[in-house]
Amino acid sequence: MSEYLHLLISGMVLLGLVSCEPVFDITDPAFIKECVSEHNKHRANVNPEAANMRYMTWDEGLAVTARAWARFCIFKHNIHLKEVRRVHPTFTSVGENIWAGTPYSSFKPESAVMLWNNEDKDYNYDTKQCSKVCGHYTQIVWADSYKVGCAAQACPNGVAETHFSTKPGIIFVCNYATAGNYAGVSPYKRGASCSGCKQETCEDNLCQNSTRDALQSYNWTPDWDPAVGNNWTPDWDPAVDNNWTPDWDPALSSCGSSCVAVVIIRLISVPLMFACVNCLQCHYSLFAYE
Repeated sequence: MSEYLHLLISGMVLLGLVSCEPVFDITDPAFIKECVSEHNKHRANVNPEAANMRYMTWDEGLAVTARAWARFCIFKHNIHLKEVRRVHPTFTSVGENIWAGTPYSSFKPESAVMLWNNEDKDYNYDTKQCSKVCGHYTQIVWADSYKVGCAAQACPNGVAETHFSTKPGIIFVCNYATAGNYAGVSPYKRGASCSGCKQETCEDNLCQNSTRDALQSYNWTPDWDPAVGNNWTPDWDPAVDNNWTPDWDPALSSCGSSCVAVVIIRLISVPLMFACVNCLQCHYSLFAYE
């Protein structure tokens, strides 16, 4: 009986992770569109107006780097940012913004980018000074940062270096090229929107260039990505437990003790999923950003 109970509890834990864990793919068109549009929305509406604000487009390489760093589930900036060619195959400078929160339902690209942008109230354009943290804002509106790549990673064991590290969380990383936030330099030139675009196209207060804005593809992965090599699995992967078997394994056809447990788990899966959703809706959202 104790064996059945152990299997049942283990199954409930696994089911909870699967039911509540969101999936965000860096190739998902909807995810890409939201990340890019939210950045451009804020870039187009700076105060004072920007004469040379470039239109921002998605970059596959930056997204790969963001995903690789997010996989560590740690609320710290990428330690490789200053190492040329280790965070991008072509760009020599890369910037970064990070957001983390709990529960999973607290995350939306729109809300994370808005949180970064809300630091604008703490930035003085004339003095180029911040009264509080405002580097996330200045990176978002850095005129020469025209490429962005983002990734979101679910961290069932928590996001390290946060005050909610013991709770299942999610981390959102965006990388930018070329990098912004140079000391003593304004993020953009003040002036009538697009007045500094030269021969480029002006659309929605942003300077567009078809060559610069073209999407690029890279056959590249950073060498420090924990997923490089076939032997890596996240520590919360159910397959890390050597006793774990997928429920479609033909070996289960004999319907031994494991099979019985799976049947029981399936019977209780629906109410558990409802309970999980209700828990997330009632749980107070916590977040942080780096």
